[in-house]
Amino acid sequence: MTNPQPDYKLLYEQSLKRLAEAEDNTRELTEAKAKVHQQIQSLTQAELKARQEVVELKQQLHLALLDANALRRKLFGIQSDNRVTKTDSDQLDLFTLGATAEDISHSEAEIEKEVKEVNQQQEAATEKRKRAPRTASRMVLPETLEREEVIIDPKGDLSNYAVIGEDVTEVLVLTPASFKVKRIIRRKWALKDNTDVESKGILIAPIPSRTVKRGLFDESVLVYLLISKYIDHLPLHRQMKIFQRAGINVPASTLSDNTAAVCQALLPLYLALKRELLSNLYLQADETTIKVLKSDRKGDQKKKGCHLGYYWALHAPADGLVLFEYQQGRSQEGPRKLLQNFTGVLQSDGYAVYQALFKNSQTVNQLYCMAHIRRKFDEACDYDKERAGYAVKTIAKLYGIEKEIREASEQLSETQIVEKRMAGATPILHEMKAWMLAEYPKVLPKSPIGKALAYALGLWDNMHYYTLHGHLQIDNNSIENAIRPIALGRKNYLFAGTHDTAQNAATIYSLFATCKKHNVNEQEWLTDVLRKMNDPEYEGKFSDLLPHRWKKQ
Repeated sequence: MTNPQPDYKLLYEQSLKRLAEAEDNTRELTEAKAKVHQQIQSLTQAELKARQEVVELKQQLHLALLDANALRRKLFGIQSDNRVTKTDSDQLDLFTLGATAEDISHSEAEIEKEVKEVNQQQEAATEKRKRAPRTASRMVLPETLEREEVIIDPKGDLSNYAVIGEDVTEVLVLTPASFKVKRIIRRKWALKDNTDVESKGILIAPIPSRTVKRGLFDESVLVYLLISKYIDHLPLHRQMKIFQRAGINVPASTLSDNTAAVCQALLPLYLALKRELLSNLYLQADETTIKVLKSDRKGDQKKKGCHLGYYWALHAPADGLVLFEYQQGRSQEGPRKLLQNFTGVLQSDGYAVYQALFKNSQTVNQLYCMAHIRRKFDEACDYDKERAGYAVKTIAKLYGIEKEIREASEQLSETQIVEKRMAGATPILHEMKAWMLAEYPKVLPKSPIGKALAYALGLWDNMHYYTLHGHLQIDNNSIENAIRPIALGRKNYLFAGTHDTAQNAATIYSLFATCKKHNVNEQEWLTDVLRKMNDPEYEGKFSDLLPHRWKKQ
């Protein structure tokens, strides 16, 4: 029996079919593999993106925490604690229960015991001071003070004794502010001879000139009002209570009107101070806020509240003059109007208004404040201690040079100061700039260190100006110190009533700040100035009454 012949054609067709199926399977596997690879690649990119987002979120969180810490440092005091509340209407109020008679009796016994112990300790301390060698002399009370003598003799019969000496002890006594009424009596004189037609029939002396015409207060009271408000930072409503304790009920409007009248009387001195200050070739500038009650408040809810105004401050270090001028905003209009005729060097912080006004000026050169630059790096120490710490230490070297200049055994001349700064400070300034340019691309622009570097680089090219003149200063801390009385007063009186009142305050702050620069007693100066301004025989100029010139008279 022979084997049947295979069907090669069928086998060939089956082979082709299997081959086609294998190719289809291979193609499907390849496509699946590519699809899986694509999915893996997309997952990898998503993971990288997610990781990058996590890093960015961590950085943002760190910056937010730094901002939160800065805000917490600015806040002070505590709010009223309302956490302890009554949970039951029958709960006892712990603060309304008084002490019993037994408690008071026991307390008196304890007090006597404690007082006895304190007296013994004081006596022991007194004996110890007597035995110890004196290292410093006791303060001597001024001879100009009035002396009231109180003679104390031993008790008993002293007829058998004679005075051989005395032991004198001086103590300072305070008499609360007292008031008195000065009656100005102008007698009328009638002509005795009725037939004399050439002479005036009735004579009366002219009423003395006063700061507030037909006012209730003498100049001494006006000086007291201004000193109390602008030096001692006592608002007028507190001064009104001082008057009331003395038995004098003065309306608040009377105090306000008299204060405004004195400010207006001193306006010529303020204008003279302004002209003299602006004639200097070197000024320091700064600004601070003042709240002012909004006008037109009746019937308009949107008008209620306070307007935020600004005091623009100028300081002339060469002459020791200080000027404040009130403006309703912080725009360019304020300094443009104030400094429109100024030529020279203007030192300020990095506020954009000054840069916009004087960046391309041919008459004003801008010098910036190193203290503000240092402050930015100091605030960035919590974020980047290495970079910020290096910057702070480098700036400290510049201040070290200034300290050597101030503390030199002999006062250095202007030329010597310039030579010392050029030799010591100029290389540090160049080195610092090169370091900042190298480090800035490595940090986040919005981070504290990035902001500090950007702030410093924007001002650094002009910082070398202070090395070119001995009278220029490395920072404008002087004008910031002059602003402090405004900050203290602002915490007490809170706001100004009107825009005019704010400018009146600027007038007084300017004159008193100039007094402080020249160690002039503000009360003595103001009393004498008001007296001279009301004296018809005074022939001096207003500029002669400015504090720095008044001191030399």
